[in-house]
Amino acid sequence: MKRRLVLAATAGTIGGLTLGAPGVLRAQAFPRIIIGMSGWPGFAPLTLAEQAGLFLAQGLEVETRFVPQRDRAAALAAGTLTGVVTTLDVLLGWAASTPLQQVLVLDRSRGSDGVAARPGIDRWADLRGKRVAVDRPGTTPFFVLASLLREHGVPLDSLRLETRNPRLAAQALLEGEVEAAVTTEPHLTQLRDHSPGKARILATTQDHPVVVDTLAFPPAFVERNGEAVQRVVRAWFAAVAMIRREPDRAHEIMGQRTRQSAAEFARSARHFDWLDLPRNRAFVAEALRPLAARSVTILRDAGVLQADIDLDALLTDRFIRGMG
Repeated sequence: MKRRLVLAATAGTIGGLTLGAPGVLRAQAFPRIIIGMSGWPGFAPLTLAEQAGLFLAQGLEVETRFVPQRDRAAALAAGTLTGVVTTLDVLLGWAASTPLQQVLVLDRSRGSDGVAARPGIDRWADLRGKRVAVDRPGTTPFFVLASLLREHGVPLDSLRLETRNPRLAAQALLEGEVEAAVTTEPHLTQLRDHSPGKARILATTQDHPVVVDTLAFPPAFVERNGEAVQRVVRAWFAAVAMIRREPDRAHEIMGQRTRQSAAEFARSARHFDWLDLPRNRAFVAEALRPLAARSVTILRDAGVLQADIDLDALLTDRFIRGMG
């Protein structure tokens, strides 16, 4: 859904909800920022920051725009977008050809990505020679599969891969067209709860936390507009705080963007770990770089990535440190 609400700097409403007036007009020194993303629930606090006036409270005019993942890097290079949101593994692929700087970790997948298989496939070694439905190379489902196979010592090329998006992958498993599928929520829950005789969950990112969502801008934009980027980061953490302080209201606002009720969105949100500032700071300091380095190795071994990635240039903790 491509619609968006533009809130006045005084007050506004969304679906009958009165949103607080930030009482701040956009500072003319800050550029208008357009962030390319999707309706993936992990990204939704950016929608909340936009529609609840949290960006405006920071003196920013920010639009979150739904752009298919395959088009986001090109739109950024063309100047249609100012920044992009995606997973770290996809960002690494984009960084091979597009100058990017990752400025914020949004969340960690907490079971929203995983692998399901038909009953009788109990070990990863059982997948050898089997038909496995997974999205194309360069996508997060493909990365999840490559990562989990590597962890369990099973070569990727020992599987018979069939390209399907997460929804169609789950459907193919249920219909017996494949022996395993790499998919996402809500399809994992549907397989687990409604099809016990046809599928079982081999693993998810609940137990294998290899997927994180990130926000990135071109380095030149960051260099020219560091204070604006810092304010985007502040607004993000304000949104995370609002979710914890006013969950029903926050879920309603975020759910409306993807035509979900507050209850439906809340169920989706269970599978995402939006890190508050202390936990985000600890993750960036201790885990982000090792995860990125491991991801580069996995992507290179899987044939997705050929170029070297300068992680020092790509990853920065500047704006987490700037939170004080």
